[in-house]
Amino acid sequence: MKVKLDLRPRSMVEARKKKVNAARVLMVTFFLAFVLVGGVTLGMAFMKVKGMNAEIAMLSDQVALQQAQNLKMTNEIKRLAGVEAIYVSALNLLHEELPALEFLNSIETSLPLGVWISSVSITPGKAVIKGNSYVEHDVVEFAKGLLDAGVAATVDFPVTTRVTKDNESMVDFTLSCILRDLAALSAEDGKGRGVVR
Repeated sequence: MKVKLDLRPRSMVEARKKKVNAARVLMVTFFLAFVLVGGVTLGMAFMKVKGMNAEIAMLSDQVALQQAQNLKMTNEIKRLAGVEAIYVSALNLLHEELPALEFLNSIETSLPLGVWISSVSITPGKAVIKGNSYVEHDVVEFAKGLLDAGVAATVDFPVTTRVTKDNESMVDFTLSCILRDLAALSAEDGKGRGVVR
């Protein structure tokens, strides 16, 4: 057995025990600082990843919501396109039938009491009216009323024939009319109103 004995004075032995190794303390401090900084960085990275995952989930929900709204909007646009097509076709029909409707209205307003209509034939730009009356003068008044209504550009002189129906003397008549282009007239009227301002 070996025993080590320190024969130096006690004060010197205690002073040597209290002496601190600076390099060792510095290494321990750096190691602890490294561990502390690494732990803080790791913790912050973990928190940031957790926050980013929550943000990704929120954005995924928003994308799903936007896709649902996009689908609704697409369906609404299709529905409105169908409604627009109906309105466009109705408007086109109205433009095509507007002269006929206006001409029928002018017939109604110009028709005297002793005249009645048996048929009206309307083709683009032209109309033929057939009817009956008790006297020729009423037929002429009817033709003049049609011309004054403004829908007919010209009204030919009535072709009349005196006939007897049910023991009554009547006049069969036929009127030929050239109709105005009402769409062109309304466009010119609209331009004229714009200039007058």
